[in-house]
Amino acid sequence: MKVIIFATHPIQYQVPIYRELTKYLELKVIYLLKQTKKGQADAGFGVEFEWDIPLTTGYQYDYLPNLSKSPSSSNYNGIILLKKDIDALFIKEKPDAIIVHGWFPKGIKQIINYAHKKNITSFCRGDSTLLMTNNPLKKLLKEVYIRSILKKIDYFLYVGKENKKYYKHYGIKDNRLFPAYHCINTPFFQRYFLRNNEEPSNQFVRIGFSGKFIEKKQPLLLLEAVNKSMYKEKIKLIFIGDGPLKGDIKTFSLKHNLNILFTGFLNQTEIVQKGYCLFDTLVLPSNQNETWGLVVNEVMTGGIPCIVSNKVGCHSDLIIEHKTGYVFEANNADDLAMKINEFVKCRLNNYDYKTNVLKHIHHYSLTETVNGYLNALNSIKQ
Repeated sequence: MKVIIFATHPIQYQVPIYRELTKYLELKVIYLLKQTKKGQADAGFGVEFEWDIPLTTGYQYDYLPNLSKSPSSSNYNGIILLKKDIDALFIKEKPDAIIVHGWFPKGIKQIINYAHKKNITSFCRGDSTLLMTNNPLKKLLKEVYIRSILKKIDYFLYVGKENKKYYKHYGIKDNRLFPAYHCINTPFFQRYFLRNNEEPSNQFVRIGFSGKFIEKKQPLLLLEAVNKSMYKEKIKLIFIGDGPLKGDIKTFSLKHNLNILFTGFLNQTEIVQKGYCLFDTLVLPSNQNETWGLVVNEVMTGGIPCIVSNKVGCHSDLIIEHKTGYVFEANNADDLAMKINEFVKCRLNNYDYKTNVLKHIHHYSLTETVNGYLNALNSIKQ
């Protein structure tokens, strides 16, 4: 079976899936944007960098020319394709099916329209959720716009419960829905956790944050909650990443005498040893547009429980209250402080989260996700 996957650019979470699928399919990945160091910084990482793992080996790939004057994966007109280039690609490759990651930017939508017009079987694996906006006008506009796009796609690979709810809300029937859960490069992270299995600290309970220091990630809410915690003196904060709010984070920490360590940005081969292995728990306080939160998968692969807001897309799938972590109400520092208190109390009493976490995250492994892709693709042969 010949399949083409269309993606904006090489993404560290997607590439391991492509490599595994290549073992079972005649697969080619077509990228529509050449990401740069500056592009990574502009995307919110706060520093210019390149990933320290190979992202273009182990599978076939190519690029389509991007006509946009301002190339970007985050702006609608950041990727614009020429019809003759799309035509030439499909004539040359003759795929049995295509897979797109969502329907944004414009270039991806152009591919969807082309496949629909030519009756080429299409799958979409996006990760949108109904948690993303509360604006009534935006919701109304989305109802019309999203339905007009989804009707042109044949099947959907949903990444979790909230994503499945999204598709069903827009009228997608169960026979067009297949699970292909969000995952990370499971073997890669398992190896690094085994090499760097640090013992829990007896002096502090270590609460981690990993991500861009930007408003939607709500790093300052975490500081506020820790400041309210009855266990404040026993907590050490570990912040991985960088971004525009770093100065505010430092100012708040100094003002309220919080114990905090900044690791800076950590790349893939160093993030376990220098970051995750120092965590007793991860807190992801995002209040909007956190469609999943793959950092949760990463730390849970090491048996680390997580505390996430109810606006984080993975909360329905990955968090089992008091077993794999806790869910708190977004933007509510008091509720987050309560969940932190509960975690710290259990941690000080040597409660074993690790066994539950490792058992549960197994269902969201690279192997399980690849099997989801294959089951969906095999269904169209029948």
